[in-house]
Amino acid sequence: MKKKATDKSAKTAASAPLKQIKKANRKPRHSNHKTRSIWFQARSSWPVREAPIHKLVQQRAIARKTLAPQPGETQWESVGPTNVGGRMTSIVCHPSRPDTIWIGAAGGGVWKSADAGRTWRALWHDQDVLSVGSLAVDPKDPKTVYCGTGEANLSADAYPGVGIYRTKNGGRKWVLLASSAKTGIPRRIGVIALDPFDSKHLVIGGVGYSEDERGGMSTSRDGGVSWTRESFISPFNYWCHSIAFHPTQRGTIYATFTARGVKNGIWKTTDDGKTWTQLTKGLPMPARLGRTTVAIAPSSPDVVYAYADDGNEAVLGVFRSANGGANWTDVSGTHFQKEGQSSYNNTIAVHPTSPNHVICGGVDLHLSTDGGKNWRKVTRWNADRGNSDYAHADHHNLLMPAAAPGRIYDPNDGGLDVSEDGGLRWTNRSNGLAATMYYDLDVAATSGKFFGGGTQDNGTVVTETGGSDDHTEKLGGDGGWMVYDPTDETHLYASYYNFNIFRFHGKSARYVTPASASDAERESVWMVYILMDPSNPNTVFTGTHRVWRTQNDGLSWKAVSGTLDGSDITAIEIAPKNTKRIYIGTENGGFFRSLDGGETWSPNLASATLPGVTITRIESSPVNADVIFATVANFGHSHVFRSNDGGLNWADVDSGVLPDVPHHALAIPGDAPNSVYAANDAGVFVSPDLGTTWRDISRNLPNVPVVDLVYHEKDGALTAATYGRSLWRLKVR
Repeated sequence: MKKKATDKSAKTAASAPLKQIKKANRKPRHSNHKTRSIWFQARSSWPVREAPIHKLVQQRAIARKTLAPQPGETQWESVGPTNVGGRMTSIVCHPSRPDTIWIGAAGGGVWKSADAGRTWRALWHDQDVLSVGSLAVDPKDPKTVYCGTGEANLSADAYPGVGIYRTKNGGRKWVLLASSAKTGIPRRIGVIALDPFDSKHLVIGGVGYSEDERGGMSTSRDGGVSWTRESFISPFNYWCHSIAFHPTQRGTIYATFTARGVKNGIWKTTDDGKTWTQLTKGLPMPARLGRTTVAIAPSSPDVVYAYADDGNEAVLGVFRSANGGANWTDVSGTHFQKEGQSSYNNTIAVHPTSPNHVICGGVDLHLSTDGGKNWRKVTRWNADRGNSDYAHADHHNLLMPAAAPGRIYDPNDGGLDVSEDGGLRWTNRSNGLAATMYYDLDVAATSGKFFGGGTQDNGTVVTETGGSDDHTEKLGGDGGWMVYDPTDETHLYASYYNFNIFRFHGKSARYVTPASASDAERESVWMVYILMDPSNPNTVFTGTHRVWRTQNDGLSWKAVSGTLDGSDITAIEIAPKNTKRIYIGTENGGFFRSLDGGETWSPNLASATLPGVTITRIESSPVNADVIFATVANFGHSHVFRSNDGGLNWADVDSGVLPDVPHHALAIPGDAPNSVYAANDAGVFVSPDLGTTWRDISRNLPNVPVVDLVYHEKDGALTAATYGRSLWRLKVR
């Protein structure tokens, strides 16, 4: 959930702008992806829509086998935040012990709690992919848990999955039960449903973004070993969003689909899948039904609810049937008119003993205790944290355990929120759930205890003690680039999406986005790069499709370049040895430089050596401004390049030795200028000789993308930001 902070006045740090409610009408989104998906795709899948997860898995394995690890036994340490939950997609609980729960993270794997979310333990670390879309527990054997990989919330900003994992011992050991590559099941599995009468009978649903990576429904009759793709909707690509087995009538199943037309909507079988009937009476015409989730009332299973998107982000309706789907009534009234993002947040659950007690999750949570006659918004994402009506925005799953009537588990973009009174009051239970998705990171040069960065929908979060459990939010929404003054840890710049920049100094915060930047320019870029001049922190550079500079600490800005190559600026470097040297990289793979502090700019100097894809980072040698390194995104080429003449000529210093995966960051220590650290989607690697040779330094890092890397000279430590498992630190000197 992303809302613009509209108050541009100076504020105290304690009241720095968090998320604000938009006053304008919601704009329709004519895309299956959120904006951050475009950011992810530019780095991981361009020019196609889906990243090649099979190649990432392969390249990671090759690197572990062929690249010698750097000597040393020191391991990476998780440094939080443990008090900021990341995006969660799914949850299940033990059928008779409702405090025992398993939760799935969009980019951080499977976690387990034995005390209803008060403490957590990560179960996944080195699986092929840590992107989770769905979970299911076998009610007849609760130690058996299934995990469908690949998030299916129509926000493709994390890698697709590899299939279905299974554990038979509650999570201690997992095996890849069904490979997508071998069985053809979707790579983004949004639902796993188990037949309550036959644990060998599984039905799954998922989404796919091409005919080569199809979504749809698949069925297994042998416990998940073999699968058959259901084609009654279409033999081609379609999406299956929700599946529910009738709890007492064997062979009765409900499922929802989108197929871009008249096959959309809710379908039902009463003969165990041999034939299916489209349910239409009382529902809008099928083509109007977007993503829809169904829920059966456990205590009165003829009562079925459906929460439906209109295909354009609004809630089409909440529909109720009292006769097993033969007839439906829209019970939403006008209550949901201000709800949005319902192709991304779409979940519904019914109380285990009261068929009229139903809760829906969109941006906020909505409750009815009279079958939809009256609704109440029971959470407000913009309430003060800690209030009983606060729950994080963007709800992806809801669970009401039969063994704990009144309890509701709510996985969302901020971890897990829980109600113990049927949905009236809420508490956050994300402590220890270190699955935050970071875009970037910085560590204050003056003190390694000050660090933080921008995160997906959890704002810009920082610690000032070095602790893992006391990170606080500087800005809300999707937090963007953050940078500390190298001489003063209380002076920093932070941002959120779409070119919105704030300057913090001591206890003050000020909105300092260039006033002359148009709305169109601000909205054209997802995250802006920000960098301070290391010799003069009043001079700061940022960029959209052109370069902006302030020389008075953000009070005024000047566009010091024209449009460079028409794409977003994705990397900026100010050479520490000569701060008149400014180097720029772009999303189109362009490289530009200024030799006079930004007054004039070169043409594109990328040459034919750089592969013409997003330049993700530029790093200059601390002892020679002419020696620069660049990393690039995507697959299918080398990823680390070096120039010895300030970017006029480039050499490939990757040479196929490093994994062929997107690279994101570089770090060159000032106290060891021949060492180069590189971070990518397979881990962290080091060259002791300016790129001539490379070694693996990933060690115990989880298998998630490492998107940023900072070396701290005073502490001799690397800090790494991951997109799915928060922050990690390694002592290297």
